[in-house]
Order: sequence, then structure tokens, then C-alpha cells
Amino acid sequence: MVHRLCLLILLFSSAESIHTLAPKKTPSERLVPIGSTTALECEPYTSSNATWYRDKNVIAVVEGHKNAILNGRAPRGGEERIPDIGFLVIYDVQKEDEGIYYCQRANDSKWGKVFQLKVAYVDEVSENEKIKVEPNVPILGRPLLLKCPVPKAHPPPKVTWTVNSLPISHISSDYYSYPNGTLIISHFSYHHFGYFECNINNFAGHSSINTFIDSRDLVATFESLKPTFVNGCSAALRSSLFMFLLGCLVTSGAVLIYLICAVCLLKPGRPRRVLRPTFWSRTDPRLAPGFRKAVVPLPDCFVNARMLTPPQAAQNLSNA
Repeated sequence: MVHRLCLLILLFSSAESIHTLAPKKTPSERLVPIGSTTALECEPYTSSNATWYRDKNVIAVVEGHKNAILNGRAPRGGEERIPDIGFLVIYDVQKEDEGIYYCQRANDSKWGKVFQLKVAYVDEVSENEKIKVEPNVPILGRPLLLKCPVPKAHPPPKVTWTVNSLPISHISSDYYSYPNGTLIISHFSYHHFGYFECNINNFAGHSSINTFIDSRDLVATFESLKPTFVNGCSAALRSSLFMFLLGCLVTSGAVLIYLICAVCLLKPGRPRRVLRPTFWSRTDPRLAPGFRKAVVPLPDCFVNARMLTPPQAAQNLSNA
């Protein structure tokens, strides 16, 4: 009895010493989507039996060319054909399957390849979580911040926003999206109302949450808002329609001032008799410097009359 007990203690201590000394290899990372199937092979390939460990715990024994199924699981999407060549097959991978996997061959007690299994996933957004809007009631002309509750995920997910089912890059330049799930509208206005949706995804999964910002939410704040004159002018200046109308007004005013100045610069002593239809066929040089040639030649009598003093011009006209 004592002999058997000593033998068991010796075997246990020897097995424990072998296990604690190995493996010393650097694990190779394997990233697997949650719910998928993966197969691990004890390398180098041999036909001998092998024992598989996960974090120093025995999880399965591979017998020759027959595969070992972890925890006797079945594939999620139906039967999957995996060749029987001594794999450790993990169906329907879950988060708790993460860890360090390695195998030990039975014929020479050597260790095979070491795997570090990591599971890729995206958790669903909790029903109790909502998109945070600051301020709670939007204020026209002020910034509006929307923060998406990003769930746990690995690898880090990408967060994108859509407004009324359209990507924000296709709508307006007023939207600024950040990797942490924050969306900022620099100047909130009436065309920013609608259906906002936050999408969280990586190659392993997808999750989303949405909210609706309604124009009726502003009704209760109109009486208490009372924007100042400066804020009202600032909001108006940001309007493209207002800027267009302002440009038209400035252009019209400049043209009007130019015409008034040109008329005022004309000599007040110009004879009124030259203000006849033939006068409009010739543009005054001071009105438009680029048009100084007569479009229709004037008769000689009128040309000479412009060059003479009033008495000489009258005599010339009477002789003509």
C-alpha cells in the first residue's frame, strides 16, 4: 500500500514537473469571430495521440487521426465537414474559450505549437442605454452634441453615424464625427432635425442604436430662449441665403453709386441742344473709359458746333 502511494506521488510529481517546464514557445495569436469554428493542430504532425491543454488544464485528447471536439459542441449553422487528421475542433466559439492552447504528444512527451486564442465580438447595446444629447433640448444656432453608448467589443470597433439613413459625409459639412462615438453639430438649425443612428461594427459583428430629434421639442423653449441681438445676427450671417441677398444688395448699391457719381461729374454748362437722339449714339468718355469711339458718326455741323463757342456755333448753323 505504501509502495503504491509512493509510486503515485512520484508519477504525479514527474508529470507536474514536465508540465510546468513546458511550453516555452512564444504563442501565435489566433483571432476568431464569436460563433464561428476553428481547428487547432498539434505540430509537427504525427499519428500518435496528443493531449490538449488550455491554461494548464487538460481539455481534450486526440487519438491518432481522429479529431477531438471541445466540450462535445455542435456547429451553430449546421454540419461542417472538417477532415479527420487529429485536429482539436472548437465549434461555436465563445468568449470563455479564450486562452493559451498547446498540446503534448504521447510518444515523446514533446510540446507542439502554442496558440493564443482571442475571440472577436461586438456586444449588443443595452436597452437601458440611449444616445446622449447635450443640451437635452436643441437650441437654434448653438452646438449640439450626440454621444453614442459604445458597447464592449474586440478588436476596437468603428463608429459611424447616419442621419435619415444617409451617411453624414453625404449631407452637410456641419457634422463632425469622432472615433469615441461623439457627433457634434456646430450650428444646429431646422434642417438638422431627423432620425440619427449610431452604428458600431468590426469584422466579427454589428450593433446599432438610434434616436429622433423632433422640431416640436423646440416649442417649449421659444418663450424662454429670448436670444440676444448679437446671437440673432450671428445666426443670420451663417445662413447662405442671407449671404446671397447681402451680396446682391452690395453689388446693386455699388453700381448705383457709380452711376450717381458719373452723372454728377458731367459739366453743368453743356449746351442742351446736343441732348438729342444723336447724343445717345455716343458714350461720354467719363462714363465708361472703354467706349470712346462713336458708334454712329455725327454730322459735320454738329461736330464743328461742339468745337466752337456758342455765338460762332449759332452762325455756323445758320450758314449751313
